[in-house]
Amino acid sequence: MTSTLSINSLEEQRINLIIKRNNSSFPHLFISDYNSYFLTALKFNNPNVAEAFLQEFIDEFKYAVSKIGAFGTDIDFIANIVNQLKEIFDQRILFIPLSFLKDEILKLQNEVIKLGNILDGKEHNITQDQKAAFPLIYKKSNHGFYGIVESVTVRINKSSSSNKFIIVPSEKKIEENIFSQCKNSWELAVSISKRFVKKTNEFHEVILSFDKKEGFYEGNSLGIALTFSFLEEILKFYNPTYTINLIGKIAFTGGINTCGEIQKSGNEIIEQKINTLFYSDSQVFIFHKDDEIHAKQTLHLLNNKYPNRKLRIESFDNIEAILNRRDLVEIKKQNPIIRSTKFIKKNWISAVSSLILSILFAYLFVVDWDDNPYTFYADGNSIYIKNKNGRTIWSFKSHASPSSLKTNYACQFVKIVDVNNDGSNEVISSLPDYSINKTANTPNAVTCFDKNKKIIWTYQFKDTVKTHTGHIAPDYGGYSIIDTTTLGGKKSIFLVSSSVNSFSSAIYGLELKTGKRLPGTFWASGHIVDGMVKDIEQDGKKEIIGIGYDNGFEDLVFFVYDLDTLKTVRLTSAEYLISNFPVRKMKAYIRIQKTDYDKYIGVRTPTFNIGSFYEKEESQKFCLATSIGLNQEEPAIGYEINPNLKDIDIVITSTYRVKRDSLVVHGKLKLPFTDTEEYCNILKSQIKYWNGKEFVSREQLQ
Repeated sequence: MTSTLSINSLEEQRINLIIKRNNSSFPHLFISDYNSYFLTALKFNNPNVAEAFLQEFIDEFKYAVSKIGAFGTDIDFIANIVNQLKEIFDQRILFIPLSFLKDEILKLQNEVIKLGNILDGKEHNITQDQKAAFPLIYKKSNHGFYGIVESVTVRINKSSSSNKFIIVPSEKKIEENIFSQCKNSWELAVSISKRFVKKTNEFHEVILSFDKKEGFYEGNSLGIALTFSFLEEILKFYNPTYTINLIGKIAFTGGINTCGEIQKSGNEIIEQKINTLFYSDSQVFIFHKDDEIHAKQTLHLLNNKYPNRKLRIESFDNIEAILNRRDLVEIKKQNPIIRSTKFIKKNWISAVSSLILSILFAYLFVVDWDDNPYTFYADGNSIYIKNKNGRTIWSFKSHASPSSLKTNYACQFVKIVDVNNDGSNEVISSLPDYSINKTANTPNAVTCFDKNKKIIWTYQFKDTVKTHTGHIAPDYGGYSIIDTTTLGGKKSIFLVSSSVNSFSSAIYGLELKTGKRLPGTFWASGHIVDGMVKDIEQDGKKEIIGIGYDNGFEDLVFFVYDLDTLKTVRLTSAEYLISNFPVRKMKAYIRIQKTDYDKYIGVRTPTFNIGSFYEKEESQKFCLATSIGLNQEEPAIGYEINPNLKDIDIVITSTYRVKRDSLVVHGKLKLPFTDTEEYCNILKSQIKYWNGKEFVSREQLQ
């Protein structure tokens, strides 16, 4: 009876496996079901049973095993799969066709070891000349398989009549889904290539081959990667002076139009794509800015388990911003000898005389003579000033914290601008050059360097203010750059200086050419952390838009005021009010108060997420994010302030929802649950607006 029941159970497994197989295009997603079925059949220890129940599945089992890999898969899950396959292989004597597993198991074991090293931070060296990759996800997978990291091989030829695109594999569904994106990416790549190629053929035949040939290419999320792949191949085909190469293993996601604007992916998709790339050898993941908050939250959760995994995420609105990043994209002159060799391979008969001449004069062109600062790169220890070709002109170290010296954050301390309109750029830096001044107490200042690192001017902020308790000592550090603009025909820069030992901070301007202080200072009782200069109403009058803390109200504040020559202060509580200047009349003054979760964990103010403040181009909303507690790498709530400076949209991230909801469930915080309209309305009701007389709610604001 037991044997009969076991055979019946095995038959049920067989039927269920057939159903799953028939309902999926990806049999390897059910490898656990295959393994379970094969192990059950082998446990009878009877070759006849094994033959009867396994023979019909052996070909698709081979295919499924050949398709699985460690990259794009949870490492614990794939390690368990390998153990199951080893157990099946150990019983191969019962079913000889299982001998194929030996090589597959060895391959997977090596991949698991490599993935484990990557997760431990042991294998992650930056390499050059990598293909642009993009993650493909299994949308309906509930398994440990998240997706794969795909790339394309592009070949182009001249065409006489029209552009032709040949896609391999050439299934009709694939072509329909990606053909539109293929055309957009091609037009954009051709447009960009014209900066480097003097003349291109009007039409081309483009052969696009997906390297892994998975057959589930849908949508347009490969747009950025496809554009870079096209661009690199165009430059190889026409062999111009400059080449473009990606630095390291970079993966992209997001459709792109012919203007270079990137499209967002959405929370669920970006989450699974980060999971895919986290369990791979990818080093950088690039996507749309609107997906940044959820992407950071997803990566943070993964890094909790594997803190040494080095996956960097970067967000952009358009492809131009990516092209301008020399830590991501290398644009450099080709060695003339190498370039000539490429030309000879393609046009060897007509190039012999040109090659001889290029060899004779090659030394004149090998050196990159450009010494004009164009961009910079920060690696956590030093600032590297680079020319437009990506070559480092000069650099300096700083004793700022490593987290302050990441490229995105360092933009608040380094600015490259032509201060005197002479065609040569200068470098504005508020970070002390620690390689020259090696004492830890080097005075804080903002300095303007010329292209040769010679100091043009230096400015130290030494203003004094007072409160009801007395004067605040003029000891100011953290000279952060808000923005540059033109006032009265003069290029100007606006900065923030914050008290080292107290709460005061000030916004003020300097003339860029001379470093001379401009009239007008805005004082705040709390450190200002970010801002921009903008003509909001497009009336010719510029405003300062700022984000900061207010020590009196103990809130995070968003404020807007007109640029003028007055010395004024921002309103706060009487205890913290700076008393020797009048209170500023504000165009907007919004207090973002602590949430119930902030109060539960005991923070004094909501914590601003560094680098989260920006303006959306399409909607002109001002966006910022708060963090959970003091962990600035873990954004919790996004606030999107409409151009009317009144209406605010709330964006709840998954991390905040999970952490707060767990407290609600255990009765430590009150209902409602977090990601609900009711809770968002509670947060909105807590936001206070200054109406010129008092702080009121949005409903009370006229």
